[in-house]
Amino acid sequence: MSVKKNRVGNVIVLPQDARAAQGVWLLLGSLSIFFVSSILLYVVYIAMRIAPDSGMKPHSFFLPKSFLPSTLLLVGVSGALEWALRSAQRDRVQEVKRATLSAFIMGMLFMAIQSEGMYRLIYAANQASSLRNSAYALTFVLALLHALHVVGGIVGLISTLFNANREKYDHERHFGLRFCTLYWHFLDIVWVLLLASFFISVALINQKPSSDGTLGEKASDRMEMTRE
Repeated sequence: MSVKKNRVGNVIVLPQDARAAQGVWLLLGSLSIFFVSSILLYVVYIAMRIAPDSGMKPHSFFLPKSFLPSTLLLVGVSGALEWALRSAQRDRVQEVKRATLSAFIMGMLFMAIQSEGMYRLIYAANQASSLRNSAYALTFVLALLHALHVVGGIVGLISTLFNANREKYDHERHFGLRFCTLYWHFLDIVWVLLLASFFISVALINQKPSSDGTLGEKASDRMEMTRE
């Protein structure tokens, strides 16, 4: 289906999908700036205020084990949506239905497992010393910010699943599915960056002072997930 651009005076009015696409990219760009800034501030704060200074006793800091399977589920949602989008472009209606249902199930499982991991962070923060408490609290805040955006993605998944079952997506009309797919790809990238920053913080906080009073080798055995 071809869509023509209408000219009003000297202004070209873009097609509806093109205007919506511009809004999508502006939204994702704004969110990217927000998350990148938050991640940088998090790592800098950990390095400057919480990581052990020369001669200071290291503070054990761990991440929840559930962060690893939740990451796999998040990637699975993106993969299923990409499958759904490509199926829609080929008019494979039944595959679109199966793929969007798979994405929705994995999205709900992600929220359940991620909630357990965030509970672990709160529990650890309540049991930790003041310095480690700050590290756990900051980690929880960043994970919560991401989770809140995932909730928005879940709402999009519900709408996408509903439209897929009504067979509204085909090779001509699939903008809603494409937007949902892009958004979940964005959530994937953000979470991978967050997880990398968490591991950097683990390494910084758990550094082991050497015998000469300087920060020496990292206690790699501490870079593990929480054992609770």
